[in-house]
Amino acid sequence: MFLLITTGIGIPEVSADSFGTDVSSHQGVIAYKANGFQWAHIKLTEGTNYVNPYVTAQEAQAKREKIPYGFYIYLKSAESPEAQARFAYRMLGKADASNPKITIWLDVEENTWDGNHFRGDEPKRFLDEFKRLSGRKATGVYMNREMIFAHPWYDLKGYKLWQAIYPTTGNTQYYPYASWLKTQTTHLPTFGKADIVQYGDGGGLDWNYCYGDYHALTGVKTALHVKSKPCVKRSSKLTASFKQIYVLDAWHQIGNKWYASNRDFSIPIEDYHNYIPAQAITLTDRFGKKLKNQWGLDNNGQIEYFMLNGKYPVLARAGAQIKLEIAGEPVWLHRKYVLLN
Repeated sequence: MFLLITTGIGIPEVSADSFGTDVSSHQGVIAYKANGFQWAHIKLTEGTNYVNPYVTAQEAQAKREKIPYGFYIYLKSAESPEAQARFAYRMLGKADASNPKITIWLDVEENTWDGNHFRGDEPKRFLDEFKRLSGRKATGVYMNREMIFAHPWYDLKGYKLWQAIYPTTGNTQYYPYASWLKTQTTHLPTFGKADIVQYGDGGGLDWNYCYGDYHALTGVKTALHVKSKPCVKRSSKLTASFKQIYVLDAWHQIGNKWYASNRDFSIPIEDYHNYIPAQAITLTDRFGKKLKNQWGLDNNGQIEYFMLNGKYPVLARAGAQIKLEIAGEPVWLHRKYVLLN
């Protein structure tokens, strides 16, 4: 029997099981405990050339809050599983990769519209290579119900299952022992049952529930009752500026707004987190002289140049990456291109 205690943020606390979240570039850095989460899974890599730009800051936040955490790696079917394992291991680093207190999860969810052509042996090939490199077995795999039944996955027996299944879209309320949910997360081929279930994505966050305290997976004890605390934002007067003339590699339109990008600035894989609002840009010639016509050429093949001559608030720093506020919007880029004031 589990005693449910409803908290002020709509998340029941329980006497044994625990709540957690998973974060990627879409969530940025959040206060885990203030949102009712007792553990976190952090996206590390995808394929062989993408690294979550927030991963260092998200891990640092978990350490600050002293909650258990792990990393997940998105497996792509079109690339070598062994190469993806080597890339993930290199990005993770030996210390984290070999640390038994940090869980490691393989995200196997690529859909048909993503170009999925898994044969069925790719997850185990990744996991075997990761074990060879790190000296320890990864914790488990993340799959939705469709993927669980897509292949026999016999060679994954013994790995934990983190299952995605949503009772309703945008859900933040959850009743873990509801009969419908129980039928969907038990009596599964190979795995038997789900150890963790991802059940919603309400409020811009992913919501997960661990059957059994999280220490059953890691040996790390969690606080069973997490009190909600306000997230305190620290103001900083640190700013950054740019002194050079840069090549404008591409224009991007999102809705009715225009953005520009520079490949050297951008953190692979380049996406909208790296885009610079057009209103902050001054178009120049290659010598830095401001152009009379400030209308961009809309990716017509001609080389364009720009400069950024303001002072931009620093929102966050994570390793070799920095997050600035440019024209009211957050922009991530490589730290080496800015001067800190």
